[in-house]
Amino acid sequence: EAAMVRLELMTGGYQVRKSLSTIDGILSNHAGELAIAIRTLSAAMDANKLADAFDDQHVSCALEILKVVGLYQSSLKGFEGKTRERMAVLQQRKISYELQEKETIEKAKSFLLPDALSVVEIDSILTKAALEDGDDEPDTLHRLSGEDSVLFPESIDAVERLKRSCQTLVFDVCSAVPRKHLANMSSMPCWTSSANDLDLYGTLPQAYITQVGEHMLALVEALDPFASSVESLAIANEVMGGVRAVAIQPWRDLLSATGVTNESIVESLMKGSELNDYVNSGFEDEDDLDDEGQDEAEKAQHAFCNQWLDVVGLAVTGRLLERIMRIPRLTPKGCEHLKVDLDYLVNVLAALGVSGHPHPLVNHVAEMSKLDATVLKDLIENRDRSTPLVGALGAIEERFALMRGVSMN
Repeated sequence: EAAMVRLELMTGGYQVRKSLSTIDGILSNHAGELAIAIRTLSAAMDANKLADAFDDQHVSCALEILKVVGLYQSSLKGFEGKTRERMAVLQQRKISYELQEKETIEKAKSFLLPDALSVVEIDSILTKAALEDGDDEPDTLHRLSGEDSVLFPESIDAVERLKRSCQTLVFDVCSAVPRKHLANMSSMPCWTSSANDLDLYGTLPQAYITQVGEHMLALVEALDPFASSVESLAIANEVMGGVRAVAIQPWRDLLSATGVTNESIVESLMKGSELNDYVNSGFEDEDDLDDEGQDEAEKAQHAFCNQWLDVVGLAVTGRLLERIMRIPRLTPKGCEHLKVDLDYLVNVLAALGVSGHPHPLVNHVAEMSKLDATVLKDLIENRDRSTPLVGALGAIEERFALMRGVSMN
């Protein structure tokens, strides 16, 4: 704001674009340095150590950083609004001075200074004399004072990058535990194991998936303290736009694992709703029922927590499916293990009550684990592949059949 005062004093409304560009550069550089600092913090984190020592405070601290970015963005918007107001004032000042100058010249045939001048009038005389030759277009101030005008485009872009860096930091913290336990699941010996005497006691979910499920359930408690503050929540919500983008990489890796090169479908695949016509999702989306009887503050708290549970849940689902697609071989006993693990995750995600979870593909892969080889083969051969998304579904099914040793024509 001090820079804005100096801009008024030194330019008087002349050549304001150059001055605004200078201020824009200062602000964007500052936001850029903050983004670099946050990315450096993310890169320096040891994911395995973070997972081993994971605590609710890690989530709270990461969310506090997100809140700082929300305050930064809010301050920038407020500063831009005040600057528009000053542009309107400078426009009127220029118009008034030019009319006064014109009137004086017409009356006296020459421009005569009055006996006394105000500070504003002196400033107008000096700035016009110094800057008029290189001035902007006549309607520049009028356009800059409009509500739709963007005065600091570089700063807005820099804050957007800062926002994405903070979202990634929070995501990295919240997803550290699942990422650790899913990292090596493709090479677990259980997938190629055979039946043994222990099968009499039934097949239970394995440790890697129960660790993931327990973390997802515990994440609700980790998010609640921050979300319970109305002020903090309002600020953080300002920078939650586009947060789903931080979960997209596992889904790109899933496509890569199945040999699909068309990345234009990755968002549709991640969303999953378009797959419901082609697979049995095994659940009904009832998320809105949880909001009944809640006041506005509770609804906002619930929505914020669900946004992060949605993002982490999507990333976990995408990574799990990608890891499954990289299992070299599945025996019948391995399929049984996989079916139990996936059923467990389906129950956990359904218990969270987040819209869109569990993802339709989780239940579909679980179903394919128990299908007879002939039935699975017929399913794949009769698959409608009229769209790229359904084609990707077919590629996932073919890869799974190959893992099971089902021969395809």
